[in-house]
Parts: sequence; C-alpha cells; structure tokens
Amino acid sequence: MINELLEKRDVLAEIAEAMYGDFWVAEDDFWGSPTEQQMKEVELQLFNLGWTPDQPTDDQVAMGEIIFEEMQKKGKFPRN
Repeated sequence: MINELLEKRDVLAEIAEAMYGDFWVAEDDFWGSPTEQQMKEVELQLFNLGWTPDQPTDDQVAMGEIIFEEMQKKGKFPRN
C-alpha cells in the first residue's frame, strides 16, 4: 500500500510540474488546486500508515532553498 501511495505521489508531482512549472510548489495557482488536494490526501494516508520520509539529499535541500527564495519574492515569507 505504501509503495502505491508513493508512486501516486510521484505521478501527482509530475502533473504539478507539467501544469505549474519546475517550481510548482511556489506557484499560487497550485495551492488549493485538485492536484494539491490529492497530494495532501496521499500524504495523510502515508502518515496514517506510519511512513516517514528519508533524510533529504543535498540536491533536495538546495531545491528547497531555491523554492523558499521564490516564495520570499512573492511575499509569502518576510525577509529579515
């Protein structure tokens, strides 16, 4: 069951990237979309099954920093 949910999450991420671009998580249109709602449900199911994510890779951390900067530019997080 967990593997199927992880595959579904990957497919939803691919859909989000196709619809909203490489930095889809920083796009306002993504939030509240059917894709985001489905991802949220998948994450909740994974959590309820006791799944925990692996530690992020260096590439994932770097991408997270880029996304954070993009969201700062859009005023989602105040700059210090």
